[in-house]
Amino acid sequence: MLTAIKIAVRKVKKIPRGQLTQRVTLGLRKYITNYPYSISIQTVSACNLKCKHCFINDYRTEIHDGVIKIMKFNEFVLFAERLRPMIQHASFFNFSTFEAILNKHLFQMMDLILEINPRMQFPFLSNTMELSAEKIARLEQYPISEVNISLDGYTKKTVEDFKTEVVFEKIIETIRLLRGSGLKDKLAVTFVAHRDNIRELPDYVDFVHGLGVKQIYVSNILSFTSSLEPLALYTPEGNPEAQQLFDEAVKRAKDHRMNISMPRLSPVTTGCQSTETFFVDINGNVAPCDFLAVSTPFTLWGKTVRHAPVIFGNILKDDPLQIYRHPAFKKFRQSHRLGKDLPEQCTQCIDAYGLMCSNRTHHTA
Repeated sequence: MLTAIKIAVRKVKKIPRGQLTQRVTLGLRKYITNYPYSISIQTVSACNLKCKHCFINDYRTEIHDGVIKIMKFNEFVLFAERLRPMIQHASFFNFSTFEAILNKHLFQMMDLILEINPRMQFPFLSNTMELSAEKIARLEQYPISEVNISLDGYTKKTVEDFKTEVVFEKIIETIRLLRGSGLKDKLAVTFVAHRDNIRELPDYVDFVHGLGVKQIYVSNILSFTSSLEPLALYTPEGNPEAQQLFDEAVKRAKDHRMNISMPRLSPVTTGCQSTETFFVDINGNVAPCDFLAVSTPFTLWGKTVRHAPVIFGNILKDDPLQIYRHPAFKKFRQSHRLGKDLPEQCTQCIDAYGLMCSNRTHHTA
């Protein structure tokens, strides 16, 4: 009981004020029912881009066990049926950590999930290259909790130099289409901060404000291989120059009455929130996150490590609920919730130290 109280206190302190009631309710329900509130099925383990900073770009080269595939609808039906009891209890369902819109069956999949749980909400992530006015119109018909667009700068050169094969004008046009749609209040952007774009961040806030965006997420770049590490802004001691730019971005966001979520620039063992989502890869394997579903390398402070995948079971062979409730998986999640005694496989990943997506500081309008 004492451990549960400690976890609850840590989590409540990090919740943005505007989300407090919803997140506390979800947390209590998860604790009481012992079901996950978020599920992610990797319906797509492929991407339409070849960005150098994305680990899927290393599939078949650095990561030999990575499978590039788009799930068929009949496969998804089987996955959903196996997960039916969990889907009935969950609040959020994600169709991939990659570009979900690549799967032509996405809307059929959404329909199937809503048949099982009409209260389900769908977070949606996109680089926009495959989004059209027609697809946005279809997305409007579904309970989308957030549309998060990847945009790593406000100039064409900065964005296109960082993301291979992306078209800056297409991203901006898609954001404008979303602002004119029924999803306008769900729109957010994510800025991956690195050495080559950090000086744009304060002006970026002004730029996306002009596009009508109200929520910005800033993340640091995760170095999978040593070639990416020179781009990183974070250091063991912090980065005063980058911190000044972070602080100026927060100030401008507040001036515009925008919300902005910022990572740290020096590490603190916080644990990772990815473990709260029940993640199933395209083969049916249950892992703590998409990185640990394959033999992903992690580079941190000049050291590169690679571990075997962390798999707790396979939903096509094992009872998914028993996988989730297994003591080993529970212990893994609890170490991240407490931010102590982290599993060895996570100690070289920056998301365990407040440097990427998890445990950002939320500045609200």
